[in-house]
Amino acid sequence: MSAFDPLHVAHNWFTDRQGGNPFLLAIRLNKSNKIKSVGLTLVKFCIIFYPISPSQAQYLVPQPTLNKVIFAESIVHTGVNLLYNDHLNQVRAGGNSWKVGLIDNAARTSYNGRTAHISDGMALGTAFAAGMVTFALPKNQQTQYIQLAVQNVWIMANITQTVKMLALRNRPYTQVPGFVSSKTDDHFSFFSGHSAITATAATTAILMALNQPNIPTWGKAAAYTAGGLALATAGLRIAAGKHYPSDVVTGILVGVAVAVINTKLHEAH
Repeated sequence: MSAFDPLHVAHNWFTDRQGGNPFLLAIRLNKSNKIKSVGLTLVKFCIIFYPISPSQAQYLVPQPTLNKVIFAESIVHTGVNLLYNDHLNQVRAGGNSWKVGLIDNAARTSYNGRTAHISDGMALGTAFAAGMVTFALPKNQQTQYIQLAVQNVWIMANITQTVKMLALRNRPYTQVPGFVSSKTDDHFSFFSGHSAITATAATTAILMALNQPNIPTWGKAAAYTAGGLALATAGLRIAAGKHYPSDVVTGILVGVAVAVINTKLHEAH
């Protein structure tokens, strides 16, 4: 090639960088004329000041000690929840009814099984969409994201169950005249586990999509879809007569908080 071809130079530069050896480009260009030498100088500056592999930038970093502590606490917490739940079943603990102002007066007081099943499907859809984000991440972030997502959801599930057993708030459908409670779950209205756990999963995915460099558009779309499905899940829990609005709002707020706090602890600094 007798003349300087910027497209040819750019192609060689990109190819060599992908192969992990950007300095092979210098060998090619040094054999060229003076114009190419100028081009080489510019490329060298780009190599120096541009990250060699931007796709390898890390939003999350390994936290082995923190992970061990969180997983150990989660195992113990789950065990305590199971034991106390068994105790409540044995004593057939009753619940109590309370409302938070006008916001809860609009709650449905009859159970809608079809809507409840749809909300279960929406929750699974949230988990699927959040899981799809994994495949949009560079390999060095996939394991970190999976570990973080499992931690966040597990922490949230444990907190939710503990609060439910302590609050023992009657679900809205128990207010139907003549209703006779047959299970402890009838008193596990506060706060909404579906709303909290889906909010945690979606928030974790969205934080990853917003902060991980070079994530493809479809990965961000999957994260935002998880957020939309989480909100739909929350709304359907009210429509099904399973929760009061205050149950759902509290679940969302706590779910988001858990995801943000634990994700911050795993961020690269």
